[in-house]
Amino acid sequence: MSELATAQTVFANLLRDAKVHEDAEQAFVGTAASLAPRLALYRGNVEANARKALAAAYPVVEQLVGAEFFSGLAREYCRRSPSREGDLTRYGDAFAEFLRDFEHVRELPYLADVASLDWAVHCAHYAADADRFDALQLASRPDEEWGTLRVRLHPACAVLASPWPLARIWSVHQREHVGDRTVPFDEATHRCLVYRPQWRVQVGELGAGEHAFLEAALEGVSLHRCVDEAVFADAAFDLGSALAAWIEARVIVDLS
Repeated sequence: MSELATAQTVFANLLRDAKVHEDAEQAFVGTAASLAPRLALYRGNVEANARKALAAAYPVVEQLVGAEFFSGLAREYCRRSPSREGDLTRYGDAFAEFLRDFEHVRELPYLADVASLDWAVHCAHYAADADRFDALQLASRPDEEWGTLRVRLHPACAVLASPWPLARIWSVHQREHVGDRTVPFDEATHRCLVYRPQWRVQVGELGAGEHAFLEAALEGVSLHRCVDEAVFADAAFDLGSALAAWIEARVIVDLS
């Protein structure tokens, strides 16, 4: 390893570890006592940037735990999972798993799932755009081909299932929310859809059949298989009304 690469490795390690070791004295000019406060400035900047990036990606989690506690979570996450690329909008993809295993939030068992939804909303905001569904291209297809078509969802779309009412939790923590803020924590499976009909990300609730259909579509299976999965989950699933609503909301952007 070159001298520069060695210094860079030592510097990166020191940003995660507050203790200044002998290898730091060999790589940089100064003693441990003089290096410590200088390196602390860099470490503080790293932690501050990580905290800002995580707060941008996980606004509902921050509201649930409070700004001060969230800062502590961000510091610990930064220590365990430092950024590995220059784009901070991609930082924090493992935050939900971190919360799932972090002992200090065990009294908030829903927090990790809320983080998963926050991340899906964050990714949807930055997802690529897609053209609107073109129904004319399907007009010439014979009926027997419909079952073999593949459903393509908008790149911003994601579906989640949880024992916690994620869509309701997300909704009541939006700035524009007015009225009742209660969240019923009933024993049920809650399903939600993240989508971006125009420029703003939305979160909506899904029925069992709708969730099964969209989850199958994300796996790239045929329309026939998507319908089978939906009907198996909910015999009352109505394909016609579901397709019309999803095409209008730009959830489905192509059948090909």
